[in-house]
Amino acid sequence: MKAKIQINEQNFDQMEKRVLDQVMTMSKSMIESFKFRMIYGTKVTKEQNDSTCKALNNFRQKNWDKSVSRKEAYEKYLSFY
Repeated sequence: MKAKIQINEQNFDQMEKRVLDQVMTMSKSMIESFKFRMIYGTKVTKEQNDSTCKALNNFRQKNWDKSVSRKEAYEKYLSFY
């Protein structure tokens, strides 16, 4: 059975606003990520970066839990900090 969807101008405007908000949020996150990588790359030595990467991999191995959703995993990660 196919469902019919009726979209009026108000519903479309709400949907468009939600999509644009999501796009803006993602764009800002990407820009912040690039900014962090550029600043981080100029402030740390190769040895510091290697040490950080090794520590991050160890953290992931010890704390990775596939039984929880991504959202729960993210909240668990944030609770450590």
